[in-house]
Amino acid sequence: MAIDGKILVTGAGGFIGGWIAECLYMGDPGRVRAGVHRWSGAVRPARFPMELVLCDILDPVQAACAVHGVSNIIHCAKGASRESIILGTRNLLEASLREGVKRFVFLSTTEVYGNSQGKIDETFPCRKTGNRYGDAKIDAEQACREFATKGLPVTIVRPPIVYGPFSKTWTAGIAQRLLSGNWGIFKGQGDGICNLIYITDLVDGILALLNSTDVHEDVFILNGSEAPTWNQYFQRFNAALGLPKLRVIEPGRANLRAHLGEPARSLARFAKGRFEKQIKNAAAHFPPAKQFLKQLERTLKTTPRLSDFDLFSRTALYSAQKAEALAGFKPRIDVETGLQMSAAWLRQVGLVESG
Repeated sequence: MAIDGKILVTGAGGFIGGWIAECLYMGDPGRVRAGVHRWSGAVRPARFPMELVLCDILDPVQAACAVHGVSNIIHCAKGASRESIILGTRNLLEASLREGVKRFVFLSTTEVYGNSQGKIDETFPCRKTGNRYGDAKIDAEQACREFATKGLPVTIVRPPIVYGPFSKTWTAGIAQRLLSGNWGIFKGQGDGICNLIYITDLVDGILALLNSTDVHEDVFILNGSEAPTWNQYFQRFNAALGLPKLRVIEPGRANLRAHLGEPARSLARFAKGRFEKQIKNAAAHFPPAKQFLKQLERTLKTTPRLSDFDLFSRTALYSAQKAEALAGFKPRIDVETGLQMSAAWLRQVGLVESG
């Protein structure tokens, strides 16, 4: 590895940050510093004897301590709020500028392009759509550009759908939906492009950008080599899990279920916010109530949302040609291989039954 000095990986207890920290450790055990939000989130990186530090990015003191003595930062932590994405990133940028960090890599998302369609590269404008995550990443990217003008070398990475072992959303979450019987092939609503990148390809791309002498303060899209539709992704993942063939769901039925689910989700959020203690007490003393609540939660999690269909019908194709030209990035894992490895992991950890 050509990178000089120690590398701080924020969000090392999470899906992407955990993979990056582990891969760096396997390449050079003394090179990586794994930043975690709290010690309870250190379970995964603690499997290796790598350096672990507390790094609540909303705490300027913790952020400064985590940054002290490192030469490069790969910022994957995002937290659950808009504030953590924007202010947390700004705290790290300020500490990095003071410390003279050589390269700050910020993990953004292709969601900054909003609902743009067609072939998209880094020259396309960012578009706010009201999506909390995508809009917050746009503002965090702006903070990165601000600090780049002050002399901090910043590289912004925009990945699309990242899947593979340890992915809660696009691997375990999709598997749960496929297993539920509530999912299927969404006729006319799942034919948008599913831009997929397997986790190890994303890690390889980020490290290639960090290593490249031709990459400085710039923006890069990283994407996989294939462009299946969402329906094809569901079909292929379903097959990798060895499940019965998915049924075709007509648009009217899918929309009706999605519309019916929205008020139920709103009511559930309201009840949890106002009566969580009472609900837990009732569930603890009345088994049928506990069973009902579990079934309701399972149904809501595995029923498509209206926002899902907006994503599943989007025809954007994100181009990684710039990263390939300047950093030699080339994804190696095709979708079939990635899904087989994902399914094997799900079986190993007991999230799906072994066949």
